[in-house]
Amino acid sequence: MGEKETFITKLEKGRAEFAYRCVAESLLNLKPFDLEGKRFLESAVRDIKDVIRGKMEEEVKKGIIKRERIDELLNSPSEYLKKDKEQNLSDVEKKVIKHYKDLIDNYKSYVRKISSMILSNGLGQTLAFVKAKSQRGNAYDLIYKQLTEYMKSNHTTRISMPQDKNDFVEWVISCNSEDYRYITLEILAFLQWLKRFAEGLIEEGE
Repeated sequence: MGEKETFITKLEKGRAEFAYRCVAESLLNLKPFDLEGKRFLESAVRDIKDVIRGKMEEEVKKGIIKRERIDELLNSPSEYLKKDKEQNLSDVEKKVIKHYKDLIDNYKSYVRKISSMILSNGLGQTLAFVKAKSQRGNAYDLIYKQLTEYMKSNHTTRISMPQDKNDFVEWVISCNSEDYRYITLEILAFLQWLKRFAEGLIEEGE
């Protein structure tokens, strides 16, 4: 019994660690993270930064802000959500941070809803919805990539997504009913951790 409990605790700790990194690093610091020798969320973070840079292109062309300054702000964007830091920013710099704040607010809202959507509509339909709402660099896109990379990691319990599969929803709907059930339980457990960390860390502005 003790061995089984230790094994389950270890698995849950791994799941929680992955979820924490997803929120604390890929969302709040806009940085990919390394876990057990593997890098995660690199393309997702790059897309978010590229999209925010694109939204500021007009201001860059007008010479109101330099690309280098945008990059500086995006290197530790959550720092500038704090009032003492934000009040020292210019109006155009605040606009960069506003684009970032919209992302994290949307992320927090969506992560709260997805679990209940899965319970109401099923995993396949919910993932199809998230994928349909995903646009490069938006919150749905980040969540979809986080779920995909989690299922490809070593932190799942009964089933993992094969490394040679690229599309999460296509893989899910191709699985047999037993595997589909295990994947659903896995994703619900992972989303619970994502929601906890999103609610805690984003509210605290850490």
